[in-house]
Amino acid sequence: MSLFGTIQQSAGALNAAQIGLQVVGNNIANANTPGYIRQNLEQVASVAVREGGLIKGTGVRPTGIVQVIDQQLAERMFNAKTDLAGSEALDKAYGQLEELTNDLNNEGLNQQFTLFNNALHELSTQPNDGSLRDFVILQADTLANNINQSRDMAIDRRELWNGDLDQIANDINRLTESIAKLNLEIATVEGGGVLHSDATGLRDQRYRDLEELSEYVNLNFQEQESGSIAVFVGGDYLVSNGNYREVKSAYSSEKGSNEIRIVETDSPLLATRGLLGATNEVVGSVFGDYIDSIDAMASSLIRSVNEVHSQGQGRRGYDSLLSTVKSNTGVPLVDADLAWTPSNGTFDMSIVDESGAVISDHRINVRMLGQVTDSTVQSIVADINAIDGLTANVTREGRIEILSDSPTAQFVFGEDTSGFVAAAGINTFFTGRNGGDIAVNSVLKENADFLAISENGISEDTNTLTNLIDLVDKPLDNLGGQSVRQTYERSVSGLGQKISLQGSSSEGLRNFYATLQSQHLAITGVNIDEESIKMISYQRAFQASSRVISTAAEMLDLLVNL
Repeated sequence: MSLFGTIQQSAGALNAAQIGLQVVGNNIANANTPGYIRQNLEQVASVAVREGGLIKGTGVRPTGIVQVIDQQLAERMFNAKTDLAGSEALDKAYGQLEELTNDLNNEGLNQQFTLFNNALHELSTQPNDGSLRDFVILQADTLANNINQSRDMAIDRRELWNGDLDQIANDINRLTESIAKLNLEIATVEGGGVLHSDATGLRDQRYRDLEELSEYVNLNFQEQESGSIAVFVGGDYLVSNGNYREVKSAYSSEKGSNEIRIVETDSPLLATRGLLGATNEVVGSVFGDYIDSIDAMASSLIRSVNEVHSQGQGRRGYDSLLSTVKSNTGVPLVDADLAWTPSNGTFDMSIVDESGAVISDHRINVRMLGQVTDSTVQSIVADINAIDGLTANVTREGRIEILSDSPTAQFVFGEDTSGFVAAAGINTFFTGRNGGDIAVNSVLKENADFLAISENGISEDTNTLTNLIDLVDKPLDNLGGQSVRQTYERSVSGLGQKISLQGSSSEGLRNFYATLQSQHLAITGVNIDEESIKMISYQRAFQASSRVISTAAEMLDLLVNL
């Protein structure tokens, strides 16, 4: 290698030092840029040449300017962010549900159960006091309204979360479209992978988009040789090279709520984590389970109270009565769509005069044997209609209507071993089937004298009232041995435990994500001290290479002048 070769070799070193200094300057300039990934100049020794028996180096060759990043660590950080975003969404939902259940502060439905039960206790001390009867009905009405409101507020909150899926779908589309466009730009700038330098700025933005997308769904991404990436969610790709799949929010009849679907295939986006997965869990489990518990509690309250009340008598009998339950009248009772399915047995009816004296007693059979001769609503109505002094029929709506044929005669109900009277909505205290429609029977609200207190005759005893007292605290078979109050308390206490566990989980995920983020920033972030050292190193290399060129030039002058 001649002196000209030495000069050329050092000129290459000068160029490498200049490029290195530019990289350092760019890093320092972006030291405070959010999401910036620092760069590093990669360089290798040039290919050596052989001269005689010697193999001489030809200097340095820059091979590329690449970002300094640990890809596996970045993926772990994205996954941690996915879990954290989902957990924080659940935190928010449980917090909203906690606001609805004031029982955590000894207020709300649990207190209403107590007030209703206390009103029954007070009535038992003076069963003929009309004001106390009105007070029982008032407390029951307040209880029913509070149950309605608790359920309605939970549904409203759930619908807000359900509506958030529209915005989540828009955000996912915005990010996947941006990633697809960046794929094309990066592949173009980097020469489809031919160049060995990273498209700084473009890749930074793509990483920021990926990190934001990871908040919504649990994603998996793979980088191609061209520099573009493919993004997958649950086995379906959302981004491939410059293409992306749009998603939309659509109603799912199977789930009974909205879901996000891929437009191209009309299949659900199978995201189990992140904000999308958490939103689905909030709609289906967090608020859904609470609403189901309200319905189960309300249904048991309706049934338990009505089964007692329907077998009792108030201070007067009925001149006419319309059932509150609409049913299918011509089919066996098991398919009649009653409030619940009665059992095989009987129920008693009596015709009384205005003073309450019994004129005649009658027993109606309810056949539930799984045979073709099983009772229907229509057959039972026909049996009632056959009683001398009564007229019974079924309205167009499927309700049972019973009328007294005499202006001086009334009818009352007695022992019911079948549960048909309450299931059909006859002589009941509550109407409705769940927490959405529970209400006090309008007949009682209009006239408290129909409040059933006696079991064996008008003003004969207070056995029915006695059976109603503390009923909310009595174990029920249809609740697995739990009382109505215990069912609700268990739901509330379970909610408190879930809130505590979810808070602990979020805190742990928050710390884990912060740890990974710190490790990621330690690798990708700009350290001014480290860059200063590199700057000095490039400066010294530049000075030394310049001195080599100067020395070689002097030697060349000497040779020329010889």
